[in-house]
Amino acid sequence: MDVDRRAVVGLGLGASLAVAGAARAQPATGAVADIDAYARAHMEAHSLPGMTLALVGPGNAQTIRHYGYANLETRKPVGDDQLFQIGSISKSFTGLCIFRLMQAGKLSLQDEVRRILPEVPLPANGHITVQSLLNHSSGLPDDAPPFPRGGDQRLWQGFAVGAQWSYSNVGYALLGMIVERLDGRPLGEAMRALVLEPLGMNSTRAAIVTADRARYATGYSPLYGDRAYPRGGPLAPGAWTPVVTGAGCVASTAADMARYIRYLIAAGQGHGAPLLSDANALRFCSATIDAPGWALPGSKYANGLAVVPVGDRPLLHHTGGMVLFNSAIHVDPVAGVGAFASTNVGLIPYRPRGLTAYACARLRAEAEGAPAKPPEPVVAATPDLSILHGRYAARDGSVLEVGPHARGIVATIASRATLMEIGGPDAFIALDPAAAQHPLVFRRAGSAVARAWWGEREYVRLAGGQPVAAHTAPPPAALAALTGHYENDDPWRGGFRVTAQGEALFLDGTTPLTPLPTGGFRVGEKDWSPERLAFDGAVAGRPQRAVSSGVDYVRRAT
Repeated sequence: MDVDRRAVVGLGLGASLAVAGAARAQPATGAVADIDAYARAHMEAHSLPGMTLALVGPGNAQTIRHYGYANLETRKPVGDDQLFQIGSISKSFTGLCIFRLMQAGKLSLQDEVRRILPEVPLPANGHITVQSLLNHSSGLPDDAPPFPRGGDQRLWQGFAVGAQWSYSNVGYALLGMIVERLDGRPLGEAMRALVLEPLGMNSTRAAIVTADRARYATGYSPLYGDRAYPRGGPLAPGAWTPVVTGAGCVASTAADMARYIRYLIAAGQGHGAPLLSDANALRFCSATIDAPGWALPGSKYANGLAVVPVGDRPLLHHTGGMVLFNSAIHVDPVAGVGAFASTNVGLIPYRPRGLTAYACARLRAEAEGAPAKPPEPVVAATPDLSILHGRYAARDGSVLEVGPHARGIVATIASRATLMEIGGPDAFIALDPAAAQHPLVFRRAGSAVARAWWGEREYVRLAGGQPVAAHTAPPPAALAALTGHYENDDPWRGGFRVTAQGEALFLDGTTPLTPLPTGGFRVGEKDWSPERLAFDGAVAGRPQRAVSSGVDYVRRAT
């Protein structure tokens, strides 16, 4: 089957833009019909307001699909010209800018960042290279600002360059600053000249600014922003937030993202024009480090794109989460297919990665004449949680009863039942966010479930009417003084709760805080985690401020 026939008949996609000059959607048959049905299932299962989808097949075939509403209140449908913020998929555009500057002889990927940005307070002996920023192996924290608050006002590393992999937005903010320094223009202007214009992405914006706001689909965020969000929970119009850093500054249309997919297909096949040499295109797309922290086992990371297994083949991939939007892209250069999807809701634990991965697999199968495999369930089946079921007692004698529910468990105290879904390992969140601020977290002794914590209230499991363990001693006064709700008014930051469970502190009930010899706490379970939390501004012994990885949060009543 030749390429032209495969493009028109086998895939049921629109004609190539290079030939037709505009996208022409064909009837939804074969692969497109299956992908379309799967997209609608995602919309329904997650109660998404709207979505835009771009599909690219062999021979540059293309289909664009829109679902739902760009504005729920006016019922305005998603349209061709509306911008969707692509979030961290922007990192690949920043990476391409770096590669173009490298190709022009303005930098080497092994250059130390301090040589290019001497003003930035980098760790004194960190030896952070441009390459280590590109592949998240620098040891820098995730969302610290380049000029952090607290401590000695310097950035820090959780590990030596290359020793681990840890996602870092501040690393890509620094890469954007490098582009500005070496190109001589603001990042948005440089990115447009270096990447967008050569690719014909004329509707794309390389800076998310208020002047363009009317072009965007209306974005939504959780109605209750101070607690975990359940699937299909209530939404409200979210806060508009300009973004101009290299970590997530791009907004685009589905048609322009189809152009980008076509470039990534070509680059992955070793054809770098019009941006890179063929050798540099392959280098850009090639994994440079294992990325065990990515969503899928076996993932690696390249230079702004992850390289993940889908079926029997590694695909180029990234997701993007913003205050108002969530996006995903998968590209299979070998099969010549790719997919991009974005939905106008942010700050929720959803990315359309399952949709774009399935789209690539389904398009590939149709192109190769292979049987179509069913997609993964849109919502994973609830596992057997019977090990958690039973009765638990608080120190004051009140009883928590845990039983089954289709989405997780039912937690009942004094005849008040709270329906809960899985929010993490042994952690559950309320289906109605108004019903509970805190997650219900179960703790184990070996493999046996011994207790549950709901905020700072402990329930010990009962067996034969008797507790299986002693209640945990109350936290020391100095530790209890640190607990509370801390907020930052930047919608990117939001807030968090520090709770004490005996002598242990947790962030939002689930993430452990480990005291550091130098003061403050390490955030997370890994002993190399670069995330930090400190407290200051005490009044009557209670800190009024928390400094989370270089950003101030103030204590707020809940």
